[in-house]
Amino acid sequence: MSFGQFIALISFVLSMGTIAVTYYVGTTQGTALLCNPFIVGCTDITHTGMKGAAGFIFRGGLVTACAFFMVWWVVMHTWLQGRSNRIALNAMTILGVIGAIGLIVGTAVLLPEKAESPFKVHVKGANLFFQGTIIAILISYVLIYKARKNGFEVPSFRLKSIILIALTVMSILVEGAAITVNMSNKSRIIEWWGTLFVGMYFLSSYWDWKRVRLVSEDR
Repeated sequence: MSFGQFIALISFVLSMGTIAVTYYVGTTQGTALLCNPFIVGCTDITHTGMKGAAGFIFRGGLVTACAFFMVWWVVMHTWLQGRSNRIALNAMTILGVIGAIGLIVGTAVLLPEKAESPFKVHVKGANLFFQGTIIAILISYVLIYKARKNGFEVPSFRLKSIILIALTVMSILVEGAAITVNMSNKSRIIEWWGTLFVGMYFLSSYWDWKRVRLVSEDR
């Protein structure tokens, strides 16, 4: 496994794995509602990991995942460097990193009791993550599309295309259903699916980055 593949895989496993484990622990301990949140939307992602042991898993796992998200964007920048517009590449990377930082802040401020948490800070951080990340993903896709037309090999292009279509639909639906202090079931369902699709986009680069390795140069 190359360095690039590791970053793609760990970004997905840490983020989606943290959410899955948190939800399991939360429902087991009775601190989160049990349902199929992708269909019913009985709870949002945040409230699965605020209380009890689930809270520690959620905060620790998600903050760590965000650190790898930032590395993921740097790797994407490196992978496309020399094949894409420098300004667009920098914009993509900056937006992706800012989005990850927003989620770190939004996650770090959470306390077991919602009333004691600066929840508006969490909401702003979570929305910054989704907005920054989705725009960065869109930029990356356009750059990949152009590079591919010039002969650049992108094994996951079809998968990325499907994910981007799904995220676009989510972005349209999320108008009026954004992450808020008190979310509707529709907003919760969109949040769960949107999060999964973002994670899948990160994972999709596993098949592209076989040759992306971490090397040192002796000077």
